[in-house]
Amino acid sequence: MAGSTKIIENGFLIACDHHGTIGSFSLLVKDDRIAELGTRADGFKARFPNAEIVDASDKILFPGFIDAHYHGESFVLRNWTTGVPMARWQKEPVVRTILNYVYREASKDELIVLFRAAYFAALKSGITFISEFGFDNLDTPFVAAREALKRSDLKGFVGAHNGEQIEQAKMQSTPSVRNALVLPAEDDLTTYNLQTTLRNASELHWPIISHIGETRKGQETLKRNFSRSPARILDEYRLFMLPLHLVHCLSLEVGDQASLAKARVPLILNAASILSKGSELPPLDVLMGAGMTLALCSDWGVPDPFENMRALQHLVRMKGLEALDPRMVLAAHTLDAARALGVQDETGSIEPGKKADITFLDVSDLRLQFPLLRGNQSTVLSNLLAQATSQMVSDVMINGEFFLRKRQVMTYAEEDLKKEYREILEKFAVRTGVHLAPPVLPVPVEPHQETPILPLLRTQPAVPQSADLMNEPLDEGFRIVGANDAPPEKPEPEEKDRELPSTVRRVFGDDDI
Repeated sequence: MAGSTKIIENGFLIACDHHGTIGSFSLLVKDDRIAELGTRADGFKARFPNAEIVDASDKILFPGFIDAHYHGESFVLRNWTTGVPMARWQKEPVVRTILNYVYREASKDELIVLFRAAYFAALKSGITFISEFGFDNLDTPFVAAREALKRSDLKGFVGAHNGEQIEQAKMQSTPSVRNALVLPAEDDLTTYNLQTTLRNASELHWPIISHIGETRKGQETLKRNFSRSPARILDEYRLFMLPLHLVHCLSLEVGDQASLAKARVPLILNAASILSKGSELPPLDVLMGAGMTLALCSDWGVPDPFENMRALQHLVRMKGLEALDPRMVLAAHTLDAARALGVQDETGSIEPGKKADITFLDVSDLRLQFPLLRGNQSTVLSNLLAQATSQMVSDVMINGEFFLRKRQVMTYAEEDLKKEYREILEKFAVRTGVHLAPPVLPVPVEPHQETPILPLLRTQPAVPQSADLMNEPLDEGFRIVGANDAPPEKPEPEEKDRELPSTVRRVFGDDDI
């Protein structure tokens, strides 16, 4: 809102800037940007007596989280894929059925609801900027994702996968919702379409999203078609010379890490979804040894920065490496994630001149009071990463305006979205053989407790680990399922059911199809 002035006082600031600013600070926000930081608010109040005063007592302020890569449709699909390794998604009839419907038959209106539900959860988790990958099916998913992103009030990118989507993107560009080009996946990548993507990116000045190199099967495909690893292809075709969103690229060969480190492009890593999808563990020892900068994304499932940051530390421990500095982990979802998307001059840290994208974490919980009183930076950050949850996000400011206040979305009715989302779940449940549980009389609860909004679902025995689709409120999300340490199963015989098209395979990078 033009001409608005806000003074934020009494908060504990973690700026994620180059100076490592952390402690008790006041902020002056003018219009959509951060104007000044100060240790006291008195001077700001004297200069701007009519400013809106925001009391941030018992709040930690940090930059709005940046989710550097996400499949919005996965917010609903996770209900069927959780607990099923990604390599088996197309071999499980129920999973294949729901994937086939979403990627081939779902209408624009249905997709808008699915994407809005995902972005609703992202906003309530403190995310202010998101990069939506989308998928390749004419122009419907691209239009739906853009519409949902605009209606959710988040900023971000939406990837264009084909000619129809590129034409739509040319007609629909706004400061808040931006366009990106998606590099074709391994099965479809050729010299011709690779060069076409490069030419379009140069002419349109759009970044390229590279989604290759997530699986060993994808690496083998590139070796067969190009006689090169993913990193060498990106290097030799000079993709590093253009704005590039480098997602995955984990199947490395000797010398690849040197090429990636030399390019100085942050690697976008999906720590939490690696565990939930049962994917191959990333070579963190190699990447970190080469000095790679890591950025975090949700990729698949519930957008939850706190789970992502804890999952990164968990992956580090699984590799037998020393725990990462908490400042590095937090930067991976803020400033380094902004660098990965090329928006570091706009957002990713709290400092004068940048957009006022700020997430407020309620730390009135007694567990965090002592480190706050001490003001010990290391202790505050360690406690934040170990104990904070998305349910502790109380307020979210984007471009200087609040879109979440006291856990309530300010610009649309949550109940309306939940009703639409429930209808989608019921429809999908019927298609996959899942049925609703009978109504249960509400149980009285104390005023401070939340009553579950969505009823439980029961699955038939044939449905693998996809029960309880609606056993949590929409904004709460689902817990991450840890990686299975058991040895991989032997491939099963091919089924006669119809398979998904190559456009779906390249979204997920299945490695045993």
